[in-house]
Amino acid sequence: MTQRKAKKRSIFKNIGFYFALIYFALTVLLIVQLFILGMIPMKYLIPIIIILVLLAMGLCYLQLGKRLSKLNRILGRIIIVLLSLFLSVGNWYIFKTYHTFGELTDSDKDVSVVSVVVMKDSDYETIEDLAGQNIATTTLGDADVMSNAAKDLNKDISAELKSYNSVDAYGDALYNGEVEAILLNEGMRGSFEEKHPEFDTDTKVIKRYTYEKVAKDISKNVDVTNTPFNVYITGIDSYGTIATVSRSDVNMLVAVNPNTKQILMTSIPRDYYVVQPCQDNQKDKLTHTGIFGVSCTIETAENFLNTDINYYARVNFSSLIDIVNALGGITVNSPVSFTTTVGGYSIVAGDNYLDGEKALAFSRERYSLAGGDRDRGKNQMRVVEGMINKAISPAIITRYTSILDAVGGSFQTNMNQSEINSLIRMQLDDMSSWEIFQYSLNGYGSGNTWSPANGFNSYVMQPDQNTVDKANALINKMLNGQTLTQTDVAE
Repeated sequence: MTQRKAKKRSIFKNIGFYFALIYFALTVLLIVQLFILGMIPMKYLIPIIIILVLLAMGLCYLQLGKRLSKLNRILGRIIIVLLSLFLSVGNWYIFKTYHTFGELTDSDKDVSVVSVVVMKDSDYETIEDLAGQNIATTTLGDADVMSNAAKDLNKDISAELKSYNSVDAYGDALYNGEVEAILLNEGMRGSFEEKHPEFDTDTKVIKRYTYEKVAKDISKNVDVTNTPFNVYITGIDSYGTIATVSRSDVNMLVAVNPNTKQILMTSIPRDYYVVQPCQDNQKDKLTHTGIFGVSCTIETAENFLNTDINYYARVNFSSLIDIVNALGGITVNSPVSFTTTVGGYSIVAGDNYLDGEKALAFSRERYSLAGGDRDRGKNQMRVVEGMINKAISPAIITRYTSILDAVGGSFQTNMNQSEINSLIRMQLDDMSSWEIFQYSLNGYGSGNTWSPANGFNSYVMQPDQNTVDKANALINKMLNGQTLTQTDVAE
């Protein structure tokens, strides 16, 4: 008994015991995190675990084994220190990956921001400066949000609120001095660009009210590794936090067949004139659905295309810039040469290398393109294809951490974390290439059509039903598990 106690005491006095303990703990933590993450296929995971366990056993023996020379024990400790650093970095990356993917799938909130906006050259600097002044509000957009903002404004100051039912009249009232400030739902800021293109530089914000509401779960979950599914990509016309509601300027339905390794991207023009449930089933531009939250955009697209949308992905201007830069830039093939209105970037016919800013300018351009908004939609699909191709290439390995930093908080989806993990695990398992097809809906311009969200007649695009019917047929073919060909998507 005395000998056993002495032996235990000697182990705890042996510094090698603590070297081995730390290394063993880091090894166990790494193995547990790999299982929790669930991204690595078993054919890779099992050999990794075996190697980790054998290394741990060998290094523990070098510290606690009998009849080992002092030199061997010292070499073992050096190896333990080096490998412990490696394990620590590995544990950190896995934790960071899990945390980042958790941010991507935290999509249960829509954030509305209402600003108190004054002219930039005015003397108003704080909300208190507007006490007793005239302030414009509007009946357009999300009425509940504007009502809450009006109540909160009245808690801060006593002011005269004047209501307007037209974006033009609303903006004009500020510019002509009829009111000293306006209450602006930031989701509608882009609506001023037609009448007041310099609105952002002409004005300043002196107060913001922020409102969060839980977005309803609109996902339709399937086994994404075996069942074809639809993802709706919506790009909102704003910078900053991804949860902020704003106009949906990018609208793309992406059908994915994990069995045939095919992807069909269908671009829908932002100005498509479609029935919108969130506006009492009135017709309006598709882009305006984003003002009411992503669920409105999805429901409108489902009804219009007569298909279920399983998931969505939401990005904004900041997202695109950050993600493309994190990928190390992308390559897109443009059928024509042009110069972008924003940034003045020269695009050549053929392959173009684009960084984040250039990719954003490329995907937003319509004025320099013969097909206008329809050609812009095609270019947006080219950007998405370029991002997919870069993301599934070996080059992603060297840029892994920068990509995690870019997508965390700037990209949002209602696909749950286990589904994302399953897709990554499937791709790592077979390393298959994907065949990507593009199709674009068409229509014809109508320059004097009622827009409920604008409160006046606006330019809209009336859908070309032939292209809508063909898109439906292509999407259904994908969802039914059939294989597409380039002939199918030819226009």
